[in-house]
Amino acid sequence: MKTRLIAQAGPGAGQIYTLDAQRQPQFSMGRSAECDIVVRDRRASRHHCDIRWNGRQWEVVDRGSTNGTRVNGVAVRQPVAIRPGDTIGVGETTLVLQQETVPPGAPPAAAARPGPLQPVPVYAAPREAGGSASARVEVAFWIVQGLVAVAVVSLAAGSFLPWFRVTGSLSGDMESLIRGLSDIVSSFIGEDLLSVTQEVSALSGYGVLALGLAVLGAVMLIIDIFLRRRWIVAALVYILPTVAVCAVMVADLKSLYDLYEQVQSMSLLFGVQLVDVVEAFGKFIEVEVTLLPGLYLTGVGLGLLLTGGIARLVVALMARGR
Repeated sequence: MKTRLIAQAGPGAGQIYTLDAQRQPQFSMGRSAECDIVVRDRRASRHHCDIRWNGRQWEVVDRGSTNGTRVNGVAVRQPVAIRPGDTIGVGETTLVLQQETVPPGAPPAAAARPGPLQPVPVYAAPREAGGSASARVEVAFWIVQGLVAVAVVSLAAGSFLPWFRVTGSLSGDMESLIRGLSDIVSSFIGEDLLSVTQEVSALSGYGVLALGLAVLGAVMLIIDIFLRRRWIVAALVYILPTVAVCAVMVADLKSLYDLYEQVQSMSLLFGVQLVDVVEAFGKFIEVEVTLLPGLYLTGVGLGLLLTGGIARLVVALMARGR
């Protein structure tokens, strides 16, 4: 007993396609002449979907088609099992699955005949190339989504955590001279005058940009999951804002370096260089800068989001090329 697909509506209405799992367990469907089942439908993709035997029953797998595949009117997001009587929608074409029965005494060839636009398939080794390509695109898509999700979490966490800590204290020579006076004053105000520590919060600087980028990435991640694999807008949204934020940071760092170069050449009264004055004070003051987790998380988040955007673009191009 074999199974057949009958085109009920659309440009190829009336065509009949025989499915024989013993001779060929997978059939490709689309506009391309390379497909096993050719659908002459302008809304169908070149390689639209696959119909394959899973060992127990036939199932439909969408191959990243532009307009999607429907089973009984419901969009196919993952492999969907089909039974006799179920309908498959490909563009404007509707096909129904039927169980083929051979009347007693009828020759086997009378059980089914191919449609006028589709020659009888030459049964050879199963064609796995299309299905493998579709599976690779699907796996790559979800890897990219995981990468972007980690980037969003890293950016959001880095936005709320401090980026670095600055600690200033008198050098050992000066501390021994004024420690007694400092202890007396500290006993009244409750603070150590010889050591000052300040943590720089992310939200007081570039963390605001990082947080905005995390929110934008999270929104786009949710939207992208429910849209087609060929969509390249998500990749551009990941890449362009990340590059812009990095460019702003690099520009500010360059401005600070230029300012430092100007300070190096500034002169005070009587030709005394400002840098010499700063160096003299530096002998009595020790400054320590400690990088904190917020800065590391933000850097990792920016790198992962940029990588995820490039990878998402590659996935979209792979899906369009099938």
